[in-house]
Amino acid sequence: MISLDRARGGLRPSANIKETLKGRTFTELKDDEKLMVAYKHLEELRQLNGGYIASDYCGDKGGDRYNVFWLRDIMYATYANEYVGAYDKLIESYRLIIRIFQKYRQKITSGARKRTYLGSCADEVIHARVHPVTLEEITNEWGHHQLDIFGLFLYKTGDLIKKGHNVIATDQAETQILLRDIVLYLTTVRWHSDPDFGVWEEGPEVHSSSIGAVLAGLTMWHDDGYYHYKYRARIPIHQYMPVPQGFIEQGRHALEKLLLSESASRPVDLAQLSLVWPYYIISDSQALQVISNVEKRLVREHGVIRYPGDLYFNACASSPAGNEAEWPLGFAWLSIAYSQLAIKALRLGEIFSPPVEYIEKAEHYLRRLESVMTHEGQVPELYTAGRPNYNVPLAWAQSFYVVARQNLNRVHEKLNLR
Repeated sequence: MISLDRARGGLRPSANIKETLKGRTFTELKDDEKLMVAYKHLEELRQLNGGYIASDYCGDKGGDRYNVFWLRDIMYATYANEYVGAYDKLIESYRLIIRIFQKYRQKITSGARKRTYLGSCADEVIHARVHPVTLEEITNEWGHHQLDIFGLFLYKTGDLIKKGHNVIATDQAETQILLRDIVLYLTTVRWHSDPDFGVWEEGPEVHSSSIGAVLAGLTMWHDDGYYHYKYRARIPIHQYMPVPQGFIEQGRHALEKLLLSESASRPVDLAQLSLVWPYYIISDSQALQVISNVEKRLVREHGVIRYPGDLYFNACASSPAGNEAEWPLGFAWLSIAYSQLAIKALRLGEIFSPPVEYIEKAEHYLRRLESVMTHEGQVPELYTAGRPNYNVPLAWAQSFYVVARQNLNRVHEKLNLR
């Protein structure tokens, strides 16, 4: 990957983005300069406690304010830190998520005693959005029962530990109890068959992206060998938190039954790319099918629509088909997905599946992403009728750009093309 200056926390951002640009647009920069500028924009959304506000939009132009914490956004936004070597920042962000879970732990333990669907805003549901300073819940107005948040948390904490970064080192015994409570909660609400509100906070339906996220999290901690190829050392994290094999089998059966659809109402959804990255919880053939479905049905000029008929920021609510908001984040996600296919092929030595085509696709979507970023290197949340909305940059989309660029750098290093 690109060699970068280091400071405490890894990459040292440029002190002045305008100085780096020097009258040039973002697309005119060299690759290492693009990475530096994009990461600096992401850092401007980072708060002192390690969280990331979704964007700096304060709601003054209508709609929800985005200068708050979404738990999912924090976990995805901080992913960029791993790809620039800033592991202390990554760990700090995940420890903030642990603090939030501990703060509302009674909801997890209370929910674990139920045997019925929890609803969108029940007392037993961890809220997806909290205040960036007080960590207090903000609203009950929409669906907070989102199982993928727990799946992402379990997956990445296990991944970090297996890489030698013990995110639960502080107050370890208490955190291990919390992890077990989360597993009990997921088991009780029947994560493999009960509806939730998914990545886009809409529903309730049973979502393949939610099932895949939880399955990946539980598989990571079960340590059945599925993810062994990713790690040099064998760290037996299953000793911290035993996950019964039956949970894994139930999840795999449910995911296979639902694929290739996202839900009963959505044959295809942008969120399904999470099944390829970060989780890679499906087979290679299924990964190619998921990516192909997204490419064929959701790719547009300025980004990727979330799903056909999406009403969020739709240009014409009375005729939603063809007027859906276009998310640049989708270009980044497609680029990452193709890079992951190439990396896995190189790692496992699959000489009969040369990764050249995957690399070309990854480069193609990264270029498309850069073409719809601002001249200063910011990734908008979405475009409606060819114009970006006011969430510029969107934190996790900005992070995905860093991941996409560094993933490609990793592939080229492996192939000795640079």
